[in-house]
Amino acid sequence: MKNKYLLPFALTTLMAALSGCGGESANIIPETYDSSTANGACTPKMNGCVEFALDYPLDGLNFTCSSDTTNSFISILDLGDGAATGSCRTGDKVTFFIKGEKDKKINLGVVELNKVARLSSGQVPRLTILDMAVGITQQEAQVLSKDDPTVRVAMKLAKIFQALALQQNKIDTPTDIQALYITDAMRLKLELILSSVTSQQIISDEYVNMIKPWVDVSVIDDDQAFEVVSKLMTIATAAVYQPEFALFSTSGVLGSLISGSDGLVGCNKEVCDLKDSSTKYLFGHFMLITDRQGYTFGSGLQWKGTATSNLAAISSVNAELIRKVKPVRMTAPAQAHWINPINKKIDQDYQLDVADMNSQPLIIHQGKLFNDYMMAGREQFYKILTNKTTVSSEDLKDFGRWKQSTTTDEFKGSLDLYKIFPITYLDKQVFQSVSNVKSGDKYIFPMYADLTFKFTNTAVPAVKLGIVIDQNGDIRSNIKSGSTETDMSTSDNACTENSFNQNTFVDQYGVQQYRLGTVARAFTANKLLSIRMILGHDKFVKINGALVGMNSTLKTSSNSSIPSVVVGGALLDVASLLDPTLTSGQARVTFTDSAKQPVRWGNSLASFQHVYNLANDSLANNEDKALATLAGGTLDFTLAPCYSIAIK
Repeated sequence: MKNKYLLPFALTTLMAALSGCGGESANIIPETYDSSTANGACTPKMNGCVEFALDYPLDGLNFTCSSDTTNSFISILDLGDGAATGSCRTGDKVTFFIKGEKDKKINLGVVELNKVARLSSGQVPRLTILDMAVGITQQEAQVLSKDDPTVRVAMKLAKIFQALALQQNKIDTPTDIQALYITDAMRLKLELILSSVTSQQIISDEYVNMIKPWVDVSVIDDDQAFEVVSKLMTIATAAVYQPEFALFSTSGVLGSLISGSDGLVGCNKEVCDLKDSSTKYLFGHFMLITDRQGYTFGSGLQWKGTATSNLAAISSVNAELIRKVKPVRMTAPAQAHWINPINKKIDQDYQLDVADMNSQPLIIHQGKLFNDYMMAGREQFYKILTNKTTVSSEDLKDFGRWKQSTTTDEFKGSLDLYKIFPITYLDKQVFQSVSNVKSGDKYIFPMYADLTFKFTNTAVPAVKLGIVIDQNGDIRSNIKSGSTETDMSTSDNACTENSFNQNTFVDQYGVQQYRLGTVARAFTANKLLSIRMILGHDKFVKINGALVGMNSTLKTSSNSSIPSVVVGGALLDVASLLDPTLTSGQARVTFTDSAKQPVRWGNSLASFQHVYNLANDSLANNEDKALATLAGGTLDFTLAPCYSIAIK
């Protein structure tokens, strides 16, 4: 049962009400605990209610919402979603604390919910450990550094949580992040402290000795605390990012929930006038993924050209370009910067290379993520996200903007962006890694495997690709020396991280490897791992641009007879490897979607090339037709012959 720990003033009110009833009621002593399971002042997904998810998987964190002066609530961790959530009303101030059995508590600051999210949507925004630190210092962090005063407070919060996790045997290493539950026994022990802890006493470090009867935070040093904060900020940022596809409906993308989004659009003039037939338009789409090390990479495509004058909307221009212009590949190489986790802004240029000898890379050079999941490129959409009625010159700096030079033109435009499929911590009940188990225990990660990409067009030979799911949960290629277009599998002696250069991504055999994706979350109930990958490099040839685990459908045409880009979910079942009686060797793993069907992968460039070919049969050359055959298929996962469970 989840208990809701009421504030003292709420108990006092309750006692006064009971006393006023007369008779035996006056002698009733209310229970310290209330049996309510509510974890918020309102019902998520209802108008005016904002649900939030803590980046730290902390169950039982007390909080109040300023709009509810009677009740207090606790965060509740859902292992299925991998996140601890709560909810308050739009515009509330959320006060966080850890409450003891009676009157002792540790105050953890007041967060202005509007700074986290203003809209209620299908995606739950993250409320980070840094947001909580801002609630204590009332000062925004400027940089993710141990020297930043607000980051230092976040480190102090991390010390409390990590010390509790060590004390409760939830973690074996000080920097691992696992589910932490504030139990009744922990609340009882909290009463041993002499007085409650204020936010100011956390800032001043007085809290260290004050809470020592409860937990000793000195077991976590500054470097370890900073590593935890950095991990949490990366987890809070890591997700899949894509523009709305402003043409047809896109299943699995939040754009369908909020109107006013145009995606990635622009032209070669200051104003994209639909009545000006000389205007050249640029329209595009991409998918990017940020992994657990903070690198962002991906793949996409674009169209450039003129359109018929007198079209009524930009979507009509886009539809015409798709039919009459060949799509061009865009590839985003792995870059260590993307959206700054501190201010949620793009404050460094992000580059997507364009496979056109006459084009420079497309550069995304500004934008800010609002509500933790949307960036607006146009005024109408910006006003919806921010609830503003006017837009200032400073506001314009937060609009999503891109630019691209060609030999003849300077293109620029707007970007409406969505953050989807955020990742979570990886529960070690499923993700047993050399990094999170203790000496003498077995681990199954790093895991070495081979993927076999099969094509819907059976005339195309399957492609085999070696991969590693590393100890952090990120996925990279593990291509053998002397590989071919169809055989890039794992070599017989490549199941080791020894001598692998994490900076250059060159392995011990001198083979260049590539970042592919990450494990998004772990499902403890059925021992599944959700896998997401984007292959973006010419090395992959026929599977360059392959999308795996995106669980989305992108329509390529209003004509239902033309196939959509269908990318299913990708779930790796590792239950057999976790069998406690198995301490070496390997066992069978399965790789399916959530319906237990084969994993489906897709390729948006090849799919839209098919659309062009159908509309321009006489113009499509052999290369165009060959590309269209690579639109997707099914995917198999097998453990590499050299892989084995190991003991730390």
